[in-house]
Amino acid sequence: MSKAQSGPLDTTLARGMDRKSATPIIRDAHSLLSRGIEALERERIDEAVGLLRQAVGLDARSFLGQLALGIAFTKALDIPAAQEALEIAVSLEPENFYVHLRTAELYHRIGVPGRVKEELRAALDFARTPEEKKMVRTLLALDQAREPRRAWRPDFRSLLRKGRPKE
Repeated sequence: MSKAQSGPLDTTLARGMDRKSATPIIRDAHSLLSRGIEALERERIDEAVGLLRQAVGLDARSFLGQLALGIAFTKALDIPAAQEALEIAVSLEPENFYVHLRTAELYHRIGVPGRVKEELRAALDFARTPEEKKMVRTLLALDQAREPRRAWRPDFRSLLRKGRPKE
């Protein structure tokens, strides 16, 4: 695929792959993903980030790899990297409940209420079980409870959308 034909996902993936990284000892993305998720579950965040980065390096279009990497970066408080990984995961599977829920949690954590509500609406649309709907309602209640004491922060994404000339 030429540069002229590449889409925004390919450009984002290429940017993420520009970082120099060591060649993984394990050359199986699935094994690295499994070990990374296990490390994440055991709260070994730095190890999880390293393993998941390697897994995504081997298979950049892995939805589960990008989702797990986004969660790991969120726990490591690397917000820009978490946002990038979760946005790639959303672009890979836009109708997945968990990716929208985790993205909403990230925006809730950094205080971007417009994006929280947007992602929670999407998560609610794709929720299939009562438990999933309860998770969305719980996070929505937390966000609403936080609203009165929240300092206003601009949501540049919505400001840019409003400022575009209509074609």
